[in-house]
Amino acid sequence: MKKNLYDKVAFFYDQLAMVVLGKTHRESKFTFLEYVMAGDRVLYIGGGTGENLSLLAEKVGAEGKVFFVEASQKMMSKAKGQLTAAQLDRVVFLHQTDFDLLPAQQFDWVITQYLLDVLGDRQIDGLFKAINDRIKPSARWILVDFFDRPSMRWLQWMMIWFFRLVTANPRKNLPRYHQFFQKHGWQQMEEMVFKAGWIKAVVLQKSSRQ
Repeated sequence: MKKNLYDKVAFFYDQLAMVVLGKTHRESKFTFLEYVMAGDRVLYIGGGTGENLSLLAEKVGAEGKVFFVEASQKMMSKAKGQLTAAQLDRVVFLHQTDFDLLPAQQFDWVITQYLLDVLGDRQIDGLFKAINDRIKPSARWILVDFFDRPSMRWLQWMMIWFFRLVTANPRKNLPRYHQFFQKHGWQQMEEMVFKAGWIKAVVLQKSSRQ
């Protein structure tokens, strides 16, 4: 993914999501964040406008840190505007798209929300490999994304092609998320569904056997 492709939609992205998805889009982004604890180090990739970033900054506290990785400079600017001065000290903002350049840290949490559905399969594999080199043995991953549902395919098709036209999204379909997680050694722990399973929030943990 190239930098700043989503600058084109940054000023209306949240409003568009509200029109198309209603409050579900925002609710899904806050799901399972209560598990993040003080002192945790969080790798948050593709956080967009940072609707939930203020909460994450409060959860990790003064001893923790959120590394907020975003490809769009305009979305990152909006995310910074969500925070107080004290919260800004708890967040490291990284404007980048190369997963090999992710911070050389050992993370407690990985968060991707509506990210994997805009990456090609090779990019997803590369992301997993980079993440697996940067996590603690007990690390967990919060995934929030769209899942294929026959009843929603017309809307799903419209959304995919809109973002293909506007942001050069490489996908024509949704990824098979669980195949990637299984391949790279992650096990599902919990799940919450929205819109009859079209949107899911999932907590996964790194398998000790990998």
